[in-house]
Amino acid sequence: MQLLYWLFAALLMFFIFSNRNYDFQIRIILVSLLIVASYFITLIINNYLIPKYLFEAKIFLFTYILLAVIIVTLWIISISVFLILIYSALTLPNAIVPQRDDIVILIAGNYLIVILAAVIHFIKESYRRLIEKNDIEKQKQLTELKLKEANLKLLQGQIHPHFLFNMLNNLYGLVKEDSEGSRDVIMKLSELLDYMLYECDKPIVSVKSEIKFIGNYIELERIRHDESFNVKFNFSDCKNDIKIAPLVLFPFVENAFKHGFHDPETSFIHIDIGVIENKLNFKIENSISDNKKDRYLNQEGKGIGLRNSKERLKLIYKDKFQLNITDNKKIYKVDLEIELN
Repeated sequence: MQLLYWLFAALLMFFIFSNRNYDFQIRIILVSLLIVASYFITLIINNYLIPKYLFEAKIFLFTYILLAVIIVTLWIISISVFLILIYSALTLPNAIVPQRDDIVILIAGNYLIVILAAVIHFIKESYRRLIEKNDIEKQKQLTELKLKEANLKLLQGQIHPHFLFNMLNNLYGLVKEDSEGSRDVIMKLSELLDYMLYECDKPIVSVKSEIKFIGNYIELERIRHDESFNVKFNFSDCKNDIKIAPLVLFPFVENAFKHGFHDPETSFIHIDIGVIENKLNFKIENSISDNKKDRYLNQEGKGIGLRNSKERLKLIYKDKFQLNITDNKKIYKVDLEIELN
C-alpha cells in the first residue's frame, strides 16, 4: 500500500505540481528529490512524532517539533533545489528551468503529500489502537468473569466439605448413642447433599428452596441435639420466582449452631427470614459458647465458612447488600439485607 501511495504521489508531483513547459530531465530530478524528501519527512512524523507525542496528548511538543521539522527540511529542500537549478543552467544552457513561483508550487505540493500521508497514517493507527483497546477490554472482562466464576466455585466448593465434615462428626456421635435416630439423620443428610450437589451448581435458586434447605438442616440439628435447645425459625412465604445465590445464608446458620450451644438452659438461636418486594431480610441471633475446650469450636476456629460467605456476597451482589455483624462475646447477631433481582 505504501509503495502504491508513493508511486501515485510521484506521478501527482510530476504531472500536476510541475510545469510541463520545463525541461523533462529537470522535472524528473526535482520530483525525485522532493518525493525522497517527502518520504523521510513522513517517516519522522508517522513513526516518531505521532506515536510519541500526539497519541500521548503532548500537543504542544508535537506542534513545536513538527514546525521545527518543517523549517529544517524546507531549508534543506530549498538549498538542494537551488543547487540543482544552478547545475542545470550551467550544464544545459538551452534547457528551460523552473521559475520561483513554480518552485514554490512544487514545494507546497510536496508538503501537501506529506500532510495527506500523515493524516492517513493517523486515522489508520487510531483505528488500530481503538480495535486493540476494545480487544484488550473484552479480554479483561472475560478474564475477570472467569476469575469471578473460579472464585465463586472455589468459595462455594469450600462450603461443601466444611458442612459435610461437621455433619459426619455429628452422625458418628449419634450412631453410638441411637442407631434408630441415625437412620433419620442419614435420610436428612441425603436430602441436604442432594440439594447441594444438584441445585447449588446453578447460579441462582429460589428463595423458597433455600429456606427449605435451611429448615431441613435445622431439623437435622434437632435430631442430634436435645429438644430442650431453644431454636426458633421464622420465615415468610415467598414466590418461586424470587431468586438468590445458593448457600449465601447457610454459613451464618451453620455458624450459629457451631457456636451457639453450650448450656441447654441459656443457649438459643433465633432466625428470621423475610422478603419484601425484591429485598431479602435475614436476621440471626445466637448465644456464644464460652467453653474453650469445645472440640467442635476449635476445629473451625478460623471461621472459614463466614469468610467465604462474605467474599461470595461481595462477588455476587457487590454494592446491593448490607451486612452488619455484632459480637459482644455473649450474643452474636447477623443482620443481612440483599437486593434481589
